[in-house]
Amino acid sequence: MSGIASTISLEGLSDRERFIALKLNEEISQGDRCRIVSRAFHRALDEVDRFYELSIRVLSALIKVGRIDEAFYDPDRFCRNVLDIFSEELDFENCSIMLKTADGKMLKVVAGKGKGDRYAVAGFQGKTGNVIKIGEGVAGTAAKKGTYVFVPDISKDEQFKSLDMNVEVASLLSVPIRTDKEIIGVINFSHPMPGVFDENMINLVMILSNFVGQMILLMKLYGRVASWNETLKTEVDNKTEELKKKNAQLRRITLIDPLTNIFNRRFFFQKLEEEYARHQRYEEPFSVLSVDIDNLKAINDTYGHLAGDMAIKGVVHGMKAIGRRGDAICRIGGDEFACILLNSDLQGALTFAKRVQGRLRKMDFKSLELRPTVSVGVVNSASAKFLDALDMYRAADEALYRAKQDRDAVRHYGEDKA
Repeated sequence: MSGIASTISLEGLSDRERFIALKLNEEISQGDRCRIVSRAFHRALDEVDRFYELSIRVLSALIKVGRIDEAFYDPDRFCRNVLDIFSEELDFENCSIMLKTADGKMLKVVAGKGKGDRYAVAGFQGKTGNVIKIGEGVAGTAAKKGTYVFVPDISKDEQFKSLDMNVEVASLLSVPIRTDKEIIGVINFSHPMPGVFDENMINLVMILSNFVGQMILLMKLYGRVASWNETLKTEVDNKTEELKKKNAQLRRITLIDPLTNIFNRRFFFQKLEEEYARHQRYEEPFSVLSVDIDNLKAINDTYGHLAGDMAIKGVVHGMKAIGRRGDAICRIGGDEFACILLNSDLQGALTFAKRVQGRLRKMDFKSLELRPTVSVGVVNSASAKFLDALDMYRAADEALYRAKQDRDAVRHYGEDKA
């Protein structure tokens, strides 16, 4: 045996020489045994060193794979990045990732990396990915059984199905890619030399494949959540738009008078509170007009309510034609209306009222011989120190009461006549 010392021959020795030779031979044998144990120990140390070195490289690969984020919606691109890392960190001549197709019956190469010819990858550089059936070949068997398959020498294994990749392969290791519940693909590691994958390498590769499986699962879940969020956003946008329309309809119902299509009593008093508060804070002048159709009851009694409605619409048309943008023209109810004129002094409000009356006199009410007239009560924010917005409206109503005594008249708060 190489490196083992020769023993001393006992032939022709005296008893004393024979005794000494036996002792020396025993020492030589003991030394040989020590050298054998030492060599085995050093080999074991070398194996441990290689294992720790490989473990560190695998850990480095795991860390880098965990940091991949630029292709989080694209599993195929993620797999290509994974193989770039495996090729950089680990001594694999060739490696590829195959994922199940949508129907779950086939495995398709989605990423390939190698020293020499590349694996064909679907959708990458215009090439077509190779596809095999689940259960077919080494990779298909690993995917079907859910356990790794190691072929030390491809040339001696009949179940290996050679893919059309033009890559020299002698030994092959296929490891299933797992999620929590299923096998979603395999990672293939190959080498042109037979028997290069030992038990330590296989165990560490299984850790890598499981981590890749969890990353792909997380990616798919993230994509589903993102897709669900987009769907939810679209639905929310649609519902929001629908709600806006419903709110507009509701606002129309609650704030718009259906007959005249102008603001109603509710809106008027809301607007009056707002403008009164603005006047209190910024001293911006405004006027309030209380308007009443003098003879609406007589028109209804003589010509019917449709004629009365026509008279109401005519009065509204006259006020809207004269009013400015921003002015609020409202129907309080029945034959009573109210106007809020912004940035208006008393004289401007009186002029507005008289113009409305003049327009009504010229308006064609068709067959109505009894023409509608209006009485108007006017108040301006500077007319007095009012307690609140409602107090100001009472002042306009008081002026209207005096105007109605004369009919077809305009009166303002604080004076008997305009």
